[in-house]
Amino acid sequence: MKEFAIGIDLGGTNTRIALINRKGEILSFEEFPTHPDQQGESVLREVSLQINAILKKLKCPKENVGGIGLGCAGILSPQKGILYFSPNLPALSNLPIGKLLVKEAGLKTLLENDANAAALGEHWLGAGKGINNIILVTLGTGIGSGIILNGQIWHGANGFAGEFGHTTLFPDGIPCKCGKKGCVEVYCSAPAIVRFARKKLEEGNNSSLRDEGRPLTSRIIFEHAANGDKLSLDVFRQAGTYLGIALSNVFNLLDLEIAILGGKVSEAGDFILKPVREKVKRMAISSPYYHPQVLKAKLGDNAGVLGAARLVFKNAEC
Repeated sequence: MKEFAIGIDLGGTNTRIALINRKGEILSFEEFPTHPDQQGESVLREVSLQINAILKKLKCPKENVGGIGLGCAGILSPQKGILYFSPNLPALSNLPIGKLLVKEAGLKTLLENDANAAALGEHWLGAGKGINNIILVTLGTGIGSGIILNGQIWHGANGFAGEFGHTTLFPDGIPCKCGKKGCVEVYCSAPAIVRFARKKLEEGNNSSLRDEGRPLTSRIIFEHAANGDKLSLDVFRQAGTYLGIALSNVFNLLDLEIAILGGKVSEAGDFILKPVREKVKRMAISSPYYHPQVLKAKLGDNAGVLGAARLVFKNAEC
């Protein structure tokens, strides 16, 4: 049984690559800029070069590596190893990434959606450890999610399961980049938090944000919330309330045990977690023996590479 796997989190801005053992220990980690404007084959060639450099540095022969787990954003087929469409990696769209990386790196490659890979990582070693029915929601520029049912990633009939960010909160609401209106993403993501804050400022609300010299980001709004700014606190409560409503529907539909919140927005901690939990407590079905929980992710940016490596180990066990 091979003791190592390569886990990759291929993003539109940065790519993370790690050599990981069966205990989930990261033995080597590299992060470097992704160049989405390059041809797809060139992006994968750079990935292959980084893999070879890691293995050479640790004097680890490829014969000891079970394969590559590759997580990336977009609509894809894990079975065929094809990324059909990715808004952040257009050069890789419709490419047989799995076969191309096998050719470049000489290792078996398993392809998975990045949010699914992160969910698998949290299920293996993070906030979902030992819990077999979970949803991981990543809150950032967009909103991704991965669902684990009975200990396995739930892909759905066509591999599209987990598009929580594009479920509808308000049918006639704010337009979303997906083409629909009122999606969770446009009410609970980092850009949504900035938009809410700007709107409240335009309405004349008092706030320390008015004296902020930097362009507004969700992180800056968090800093002002931490200093007690009411407008900033209200913005996080608004986003958390909407998120709690949407998550309650998921709990009621799938009878999950926990929801895990990750991504940059989740770093706001109780400013967003508290209103989410309040809504879930009020709206999600529970019993004297079962209370759905909302937890903060534990693995941070490492969830994706750990989950991708776990794909390799699980495949070897089949």
